[in-house]
Amino acid sequence: MEVETESEFRYWSDVTNWPDETLPVEGDDVHIMSGWNMILDIEETPVFKLIRVNGVLSFSDEMDVHLKAKHVFVRAGELHIGNETHPYNHTAKITLYGEKNAESIVYDNAIEAGNKVLANVGTVKMFGQSRTTKMARLHQEANKGDTEIYVDKDLDLVEGDRIALAATSYKQEAGEYFTISSYDSDSGKIVLTEEVHYNHWGAPESTSETYNGVDIRGEVLILSRNIQISGEDIESWGCQMVTSDTIEFDQTTLELKERTG
Repeated sequence: MEVETESEFRYWSDVTNWPDETLPVEGDDVHIMSGWNMILDIEETPVFKLIRVNGVLSFSDEMDVHLKAKHVFVRAGELHIGNETHPYNHTAKITLYGEKNAESIVYDNAIEAGNKVLANVGTVKMFGQSRTTKMARLHQEANKGDTEIYVDKDLDLVEGDRIALAATSYKQEAGEYFTISSYDSDSGKIVLTEEVHYNHWGAPESTSETYNGVDIRGEVLILSRNIQISGEDIESWGCQMVTSDTIEFDQTTLELKERTG
């Protein structure tokens, strides 16, 4: 039986909103109970074993928020970061932890969803600040050892943004990631915090007229967003987001309940 969501907010940082008036600690299984309307209002959580969401869990937009867990399971509830009319203004991070052989999360009917995972059979909605630029092109060659590259002018790039340079050769591993130290919107010059390790081809103008509509200049991908979901950097084992459906057996009503993410 579904429980109606509270009209008043609970705040994570308030101990009176938790069983036994105790805040969740490192390694806990945290349960956002059915009917709860919980606001995550702490800047950085410990690493929890599991966060099971059966009520509503929303990120506070009064601060940067970093949620850390091995598994996040949005079961019968909802996870919200920002909304359609008010995109999230701060930085929201969800970091998932675990090694390749770590324990998997198991749905109620014994279906495994893997590990290091945000699994959703309920509702997940995230609305971050839009970026006017998602991809640019190299306007001159970037060579090994360079710390400056040239891209399009008048982009919304700022110090600290992460970018990727796609490979322009047959070397698959030649794709690289960088952090921007500065960007000059008048010239298109980006100063990088690291040196370039591979050569990347670029040119001031598109090659599309020469190559049947294909612009072969190096792609510069803008990666930074103010909502970030990532895995702990260990053993090259990344995190997963799984949105699926499942069928549960209700022991009380003896009925099957279908849930769809």
